[in-house]
Amino acid sequence: MSETSHMRQACPICGGLDAQLLLQKNGFEIVRCHTCRAQQVAPLPTREQLFAHYQSPSYFHGEESQGYANYGAMHRALRPHFLRRLKILRAHDPVGGRLLDFGCADGYFLKLARDAGWQVAGVELSRDMAREAETELGLTIPSTLRDLAPVEFDVITLWEVIEHLPDPLEQLRALQQYLRPGGVLMLSTPNTGHWQAIQEPLQWSSYRPPSHLWFFTHDTLLRVLKDAGFDRVAISGVQPVPRLPAWLDRLSAPLQHALATGQARWWPLARLSWAAIRMAGWIWQRLTRPREDVFMTLEAVAFRASRSTRGDGDREAARPAPSPPS
Repeated sequence: MSETSHMRQACPICGGLDAQLLLQKNGFEIVRCHTCRAQQVAPLPTREQLFAHYQSPSYFHGEESQGYANYGAMHRALRPHFLRRLKILRAHDPVGGRLLDFGCADGYFLKLARDAGWQVAGVELSRDMAREAETELGLTIPSTLRDLAPVEFDVITLWEVIEHLPDPLEQLRALQQYLRPGGVLMLSTPNTGHWQAIQEPLQWSSYRPPSHLWFFTHDTLLRVLKDAGFDRVAISGVQPVPRLPAWLDRLSAPLQHALATGQARWWPLARLSWAAIRMAGWIWQRLTRPREDVFMTLEAVAFRASRSTRGDGDREAARPAPSPPS
């Protein structure tokens, strides 16, 4: 689809009103703002609708098309990514300190972070998931930033969360107020510059409204982080999923799905097999379509400006807003 439409509400990132209709999925329109180029669901669901959506037990246990077949089973799939991200955070903050995971689900990342020496806190909209995290960690997990103790954090993380937020710019500005000057924000989100999002949008799993409301490329994610006031923003692509020949794609699809959901048998062998398939596909894609982006996920590291460039009054500039979890 490629038609120009007038947004039913102003773009929450730039205020623009004109957009291009990209596709329709699950009864929702996905449009690209003409001004900032960010893609979003239009019209956005209300906060009340989103709150109800994430209270459903099936979101984390059963509804794979919108959430997860079994979030707990995904721990072993998430573990290598979480450990790698903790190493990156430690490189930026060798001493460690207070870490807030916004959209912490059942607290698995927080457990790994605490084991690595961080003082941890979390926010989670889903009360079922928050209770699991509280049981695991022995902490109180509030559902919104407003319910969080007014302390400064050295690090704030959002793993696959920003795409769920009805107003990501507002939420990033609110989160910044909880970072110490010079503190680190790190996030991940699906990469809408990935070749499948462009070439096969109806097959791309991250187009999943109403769970996912925003869809970022490198440039649009960079813009929203800078507009939120963050400094020294660095964005990289991770998790390469290259285009495969049709026959290999069909044969390897069950293995890829089992690994993504954490349910593959013979886990080390399954990971090794998929790594070999992925490397072969990457080489084939570089030879046949060298300009295509193979990375499924974007990771961003950004910093709050130091006190020398930010007035103390800025702490009250943005009110924290309730937001859905990953």
